[in-house]
Amino acid sequence: MTLSSIIADLRGSEQTLTLYNAGDDAAVRAVRDHFAVQNVAVREADAPAGPDGFAVLHDGGEFVAASDLDELRRSVSFEADLLDAPDFAEASPPDVLKHVSNTTFSTYDRRRMILASREIEERAWRTAGGELHAGFQALSRFREQWELYARIAHRGVDVHAYGVPDWRPPEPDWLTVRAEDTPELRESWFVVFDAPDGEDCALVAEERGPGEFAGFWTYDDEIVGDALAHLRSTYP
Repeated sequence: MTLSSIIADLRGSEQTLTLYNAGDDAAVRAVRDHFAVQNVAVREADAPAGPDGFAVLHDGGEFVAASDLDELRRSVSFEADLLDAPDFAEASPPDVLKHVSNTTFSTYDRRRMILASREIEERAWRTAGGELHAGFQALSRFREQWELYARIAHRGVDVHAYGVPDWRPPEPDWLTVRAEDTPELRESWFVVFDAPDGEDCALVAEERGPGEFAGFWTYDDEIVGDALAHLRSTYP
């Protein structure tokens, strides 16, 4: 088993995102563009009795989450302050983005990868426990995220950082560094959370071209368990 084989084996069920009473063509385009590389079908519909501009996510016909359309547009357009907020409590992604699960994607750039990573990092911060395993490709990129992960760790989360050893980070009690120069670590971007309450989640991707990633994120305990088992056995 490898991270690459887990990506290849995952086949997420298609979810449907319905934009009701949209009215804003720019918002519809932004949402469609965001989900075009994911296993999510976007459609429009009218709801005479409902409010203007809201989005509803279904999985196999079952309701999953709903969000304000403009809030969703701001998030997928990176206008929200999710990347720069000093504290996760100040900026949280819309519920729709939190619940798009077992979803594969084919062409994420680094900015989209950062936003997807933030969803899992935020969950770890809010849970205040468990283990967070993060692959940075090169450990020098971990240096850029040091303050963020220190804040997460101070909430009671054990952090495990993976990457090619081009930087030697300090190792406080909350951090375990797994530094190896392997093709898998060079090419993989992952954030895997082993939650104490069983609400595990993971983002796993490979860099297929310069700055372009393909992979998935999931809240499925079995899939997250496979990724954790591989990381723990391969990089002890």
